[in-house]
Order: sequence, then C-alpha cells, then structure tokens
Amino acid sequence: MSLDVTKRSGFVLRMLSLTAFSCMVLFAGIVVMQNEELGKLVPPSTARTLSIFFAYIVSMITFNYALATRGRNFMGWKNEALIMIGFIVAFVGMFLPHAFPTSQVIVTESWIPFSSKESTQLKANWVYAVVSLISLPFFYKAFQGIRAMSLWKPTKKNVE
Repeated sequence: MSLDVTKRSGFVLRMLSLTAFSCMVLFAGIVVMQNEELGKLVPPSTARTLSIFFAYIVSMITFNYALATRGRNFMGWKNEALIMIGFIVAFVGMFLPHAFPTSQVIVTESWIPFSSKESTQLKANWVYAVVSLISLPFFYKAFQGIRAMSLWKPTKKNVE
C-alpha cells in the first residue's frame, strides 16, 4: 500500500473516530444534564452547561490534533479548523435541546378524591436542533479544500 493511500485511509478513519467520539460525549453530556442525582451534586446552571461545551471543545481539538499528527495525515490548518468548527457547531446544535428543555406538567389522577398529583417533566426542545445544520457549510468548505490537495488527486501509479 502506498503512502498516499495510507494517509487517505488514515484521514477517513480519523473522521469516523471524531464522529464516534462526538456521539459518546453528546450522550454523556445528556446523561449529566438529565441525571437528578448529579443535579444534587452540581446543580443545573449555565456554568454547568458551558463547562460541558468547553470540555467538548478542548477534548475534540486535542483528540483531533493527536490523531492527525500521529497518523501523519494533517490536512492543513484551514481545513482542520473548518472541520473542528463543523463538529463543534453540530455538537452544540444537538446538545442545546437538552440544555434548555421545555417543561410539561403531568397530572396523575388517583382513585382517592382530591389526591391527584402534578409533576413537571422536562422534555428536549428540538427547535434548537436546527443550529446543527449550520455545520454543513463548514464541512463542505473543508472537504472541498481537502479534495483540492495533491494527496487526493489521481497519479499515474494509481491509474495503472
């Protein structure tokens, strides 16, 4: 296998790893936001939400940079920055519905007169999920720049 093919496959594998890592952090963030026991330890606040965002941004940038330098498939600062911005905006768009939920009152009727209970339940506000669509132009521009690189153009060795 040539070095070019190894770099290309390493880049694709890195993007898949970043997607899997983003999903893992997204689900972990949702668990932290919705867990009542953790809410007693760290009460729901803007600081908690921002700390989850900041932790995701720092972990994604370091994870991506470490994989890029180790795999020797760094695709240029501009393209890498666009990819990271795309991942961050997609994460924010999928996390916002859980960070700012809507409350719904649920009435539980009982057979005993005047003993019905009202409780509030938080549901994700999916109006905020539209923010994740803003990441598509960043991904498109990054992959356009990557496809224009000489690594992705066919050579005579690959054609034969």
